[in-house]
Amino acid sequence: MDIRPESRLPWDDEQELLGLRVRAFFFDPATVGARHDWIDRALPVLTPVRPTTLHAAGERGQYAVAELIAHPDAVFEHGNGLICLLDRSEDQRDHDPATWPNGVRGDALVQAVVAAVAVAGQRQTPTVALLRCHNVLYQIDPSPAALECIATSIVPAKRYCGAEGSISVQQLAAYCEPRLRNLPAGGAVLTRSQCDIGFADTTPSVAGIAEA
Repeated sequence: MDIRPESRLPWDDEQELLGLRVRAFFFDPATVGARHDWIDRALPVLTPVRPTTLHAAGERGQYAVAELIAHPDAVFEHGNGLICLLDRSEDQRDHDPATWPNGVRGDALVQAVVAAVAVAGQRQTPTVALLRCHNVLYQIDPSPAALECIATSIVPAKRYCGAEGSISVQQLAAYCEPRLRNLPAGGAVLTRSQCDIGFADTTPSVAGIAEA
């Protein structure tokens, strides 16, 4: 993805959690909630950049790779990739900018990445995972080890859950979360960074999702 000065985004913090690089953008939920356009409300960090939505407001598409089925809250085209959004803002719980790594739910982060894997797998397009909470938007980029863990866990997670047919994002994320916690740290942690959205390599290979 080309990096242009006008495309730089004002991320407030960046940490590594569960083998995932997580960027955080905090906002005033009342101000953002008053915006007329639902895309501006859903993706406040991108304003005034305008991604193109693949579904109408409130419409949840279905995406599948192997036996994983996802219904993300929104999917957008942006630049040369896709954005997969999970919206968990209805609980209206504020995340503290100073302590958010201890407050953000690990299962929600993993669910966002798993949903992005399904979108990327079906569309065969690099996809970035976003998680929107009440007063913060998170971008979650999986390390290669985390992505491999998720992509190779579809079949064993299905067996573990006793699922017949397909497996849901929630089931796969619940199976993967404790395994991701055991991954080694993937590198230096950056703070107060200003970063561009970079599309994660979330397109799983056929080998990665094949049953051993």
